Amino acid sequence: MTAGGITTEARDLVLPGIGPAVRVSGCPEFSAVLKAALAGWSITEVAADGPVPTIRLEGRNGECRQVSPAFPGGVSHRSPVSAACAVAADLVERFLELNPQWIGLHCASVEVNGRLVLFPETHRAGKSTLMAALAGGGQRVFGDDVLALGEDGQGMALGIAPRLRLPLPLPPALDVALHQYTTTHAGPEDDRYRYLDLPDGQLAHHGETLPLGAVVLLERDESLDKAELLRLAPGEGLTRLLRQHFAHDLPSEALMARFLPLMQSLPCRLLRYPEPLAATRRLLASMPGVIDGMDAGPSAPRNAPVAQPARTMVDADDRWQATEAVREYELDEERFLIHVASGAIYRLNATGQLVWGLLRAETISGREIALLLSDMHPMVSASQIRVDVQALLTDLVDADLVVPE
Repeated sequence: MTAGGITTEARDLVLPGIGPAVRVSGCPEFSAVLKAALAGWSITEVAADGPVPTIRLEGRNGECRQVSPAFPGGVSHRSPVSAACAVAADLVERFLELNPQWIGLHCASVEVNGRLVLFPETHRAGKSTLMAALAGGGQRVFGDDVLALGEDGQGMALGIAPRLRLPLPLPPALDVALHQYTTTHAGPEDDRYRYLDLPDGQLAHHGETLPLGAVVLLERDESLDKAELLRLAPGEGLTRLLRQHFAHDLPSEALMARFLPLMQSLPCRLLRYPEPLAATRRLLASMPGVIDGMDAGPSAPRNAPVAQPARTMVDADDRWQATEAVREYELDEERFLIHVASGAIYRLNATGQLVWGLLRAETISGREIALLLSDMHPMVSASQIRVDVQALLTDLVDADLVVPE
């Protein structure tokens, strides 16, 4: 069937690792937009045939209506770009469902010195504009939002082009040169998003793999005069990876078994920057050395781990002991606890580890713990130590990591 010379018959989009993945009818522009959005993912378009794929797109009243596992009741998109954004997310979930040997990570990733630098998801920290700046600097982008992690520690590209949120910040928040680059290499866009059409070779194809090289957390601060790259404890990177995966069916212990060996060998850094091009220059000047194990400037301040808001009232004279239903993992100077029954993960710094050691050794009260710590740290006020011990015990009680006498 045709409408105004445009074919409206149902078509199936076939993707490697998935097979027939999307059935499209009556959305004539969608297929071209999705192919541009998934520029590194080979897509074959064929006449609809056989069982209906799990993702369906149908033109209705000038909109594209999507039905999929994420939207079983259907959702309407006002533009092909909006539809492509939603379908791309569904396709990633479908690929990982069919290929459970891969774990999905919410992170941007770029090739530096033959290895991948990961930028775990941080809300509105500018990952996509940073990826655009790095691409403009000649680096190969593996993705600006998702990466697949294999059992061997290799990262695999999913072939999705960087997507910028519109409107872009005005100079000086975004350098004029970066504005020009993103305009020159603009792909499909609507009033909310713009996909980038990167030069040949700048976007890794779906299925390409590289070993990991470093984990870099991002902090955008426009008040800074220049970008800085600071060393972080490996626990910072491990905590972020544990929060940013979407392997929902894997227990915490399996995730720890996958991520902990990586962070025992990967450097972890904090990149603080005022503007993406400044961040790119600082990053590229330092990352080859970081990946080779060299230092990269001073350490970022390390704060005590923060758990969930306190809910349980713990009296200073209540006596507690560590529960046996806990798995323990060491990383550098920190320790991670996993409550076996719930899968909850708790992170202890050096002082927390000392308290945990006391709780494992004997039944003890918060008051006794505070007295012992006061003897060890005479320069810290006794009242502050009591407050800190109370907060830590409260967190451990709420996480079911300690039980009453």
